[in-house]
Amino acid sequence: MSLKSSLGLDWFDLMIQVGITGMFMVIADSATQGQGSDALIALVVASSLGLLAWRRARALRRGDLTPSGSYPADRVAELEQRVGELEARESRVLELEERLDFAERLLAQQRDPSRLGAGEQR
Repeated sequence: MSLKSSLGLDWFDLMIQVGITGMFMVIADSATQGQGSDALIALVVASSLGLLAWRRARALRRGDLTPSGSYPADRVAELEQRVGELEARESRVLELEERLDFAERLLAQQRDPSRLGAGEQR
């Protein structure tokens, strides 16, 4: 289970969240002295956790939980199977084209051999 699938954030986003929270904690601590600083730091942490929960809920609603640059294994397997099927159909179409060309040449020889060039008669 990846971090993005559980939190809705990748490592980079989480580090930004932690860094900004830490900076606000330092600012709150230096701005107030005494008993009020503890309450302000607790408020900063609570606000940061609330923001993290909101971002996670938004990511869950959007279904944006696949880590960037990666796809589920079953989706990759399905795409590989479809590519294989397309390649098989392409070879079948090429074979049918060759048969059609052969049949057209046979019909042309039977109908009007003079229309075919001397080099094309067999």
